[in-house]
Amino acid sequence: MKNYSRTQRKIAAKRGVIAKALLAITTGIMLISPPAHAGIGSNLNRCAAISGDTARLICFDAVAANMNAEHSLAAKKATAALAQEFRFDSNVIQSPHFLRTEVSGNLRLSRETAAARKVEGLVRRITKAIGNIDGWSLAITVHGGKVTLSRGSPYTGTELLAQAKDGMTNSGLPKDRYSVMLGPDANPTLWDDGRVRSANEHIDIVVLDLGGDTTR
Repeated sequence: MKNYSRTQRKIAAKRGVIAKALLAITTGIMLISPPAHAGIGSNLNRCAAISGDTARLICFDAVAANMNAEHSLAAKKATAALAQEFRFDSNVIQSPHFLRTEVSGNLRLSRETAAARKVEGLVRRITKAIGNIDGWSLAITVHGGKVTLSRGSPYTGTELLAQAKDGMTNSGLPKDRYSVMLGPDANPTLWDDGRVRSANEHIDIVVLDLGGDTTR
């Protein structure tokens, strides 16, 4: 009889775990299609309130799966939107979420503001294209000229850094949505005979936090 009672208790315990797991799965399914006002924080709070360890972990897994699906969908939407916005600027799109704008310090009349205006214009177009997608941010890296030309004066990295920061301020994108950093000086572009064609100063912009490929 004692062995029978132990067996019954084990079966009851297993049934209890299974019941809690099923409850968590049901909760997870509800989380996959949450009401519009439900945020990530409320979803996590629901999971945290579940007492059973197994059931709670299953609930958290459901939330994570939902977040991954949303990120993947956001990445696809952003890829399509950016491709549409820059469809006539094939030299700007380097990969789905990686853009580059070339600048030149040889423009004497507008040298002090040319790079800033390019950054501002590019970011405004990015915002126009994917502004309705939540969570994205930008990583901006500037690359000044490495060589000194016989004529003209390429931008230094420090000059581009200052102008890129001005351009981002003027773009209206909140400061917590972007970073601006100084990258290594760019290698020059060359003619077929090896002569320097340009100093190749440029500014790279990568769209982050979309769940897709942001590599260069």
